Amino acid sequence: MNGPTFQQRLSLQHLSKTETPERLLARGSCLCGKVRYELQAPYVMYYCHCGMCRKATGSSFATHLYLKEKDFQIISGHSFVKGYESSPGELRHFCSECGSPIYGKAQIRPGIVSVRCGGLDTDPVIRPTAHVYTDSRAPWVNICDGLPQFAEAPSRRKV
Repeated sequence: MNGPTFQQRLSLQHLSKTETPERLLARGSCLCGKVRYELQAPYVMYYCHCGMCRKATGSSFATHLYLKEKDFQIISGHSFVKGYESSPGELRHFCSECGSPIYGKAQIRPGIVSVRCGGLDTDPVIRPTAHVYTDSRAPWVNICDGLPQFAEAPSRRKV
């Protein structure tokens, strides 16, 4: 397989100081439509099976896009976006009107946001490349797609 590994994409180490991923543009919104956002240049999409993501989304697992914070912009409904500190140093942002999860930010990933793919209105072009926290997956979920699986999150130190 050519290109950076999932662990490299997760850590941004595959990008040189002058290189940027192909500029993509996707749009998203919350369920009620009050919050709208745009994103450019997502660099990794993955499935997360951790208990926190399952509870936050009300689903069997969550699909996320990582991108640089500067490439994510809320274009309307700023006043409806609220944050919840789900664990120390990690904020999950959602629409306060309808409850739709929008994005997350964590102190351990400065300058990076994790956009919740369920709110995307357009195709971000990239596709999931891995499953993380598979040791926490719901007992009724069988992973059958052949993507790499990680019992926890890949360590950025091992990249």
